[in-house]
Amino acid sequence: MARLFVYTKDVQVLTGKGRTAAQKLISAIKAELNKGRKDLVTVEEFCRYTGLTLGLVLEQLQ
Repeated sequence: MARLFVYTKDVQVLTGKGRTAAQKLISAIKAELNKGRKDLVTVEEFCRYTGLTLGLVLEQLQ
């Protein structure tokens, strides 16, 4: 089953950033999408924001 959402740890793995930088990236994505603090970021939204391909991201998250 494919993942639906990305979390801080996922962003760390995908980008090589530390915890704080990964949290800031997720916050930036939420701000651009007008999402609330408790809303989740989908894998697709993460891909659109970062320019990474969906296939590559899903492969790395497994």
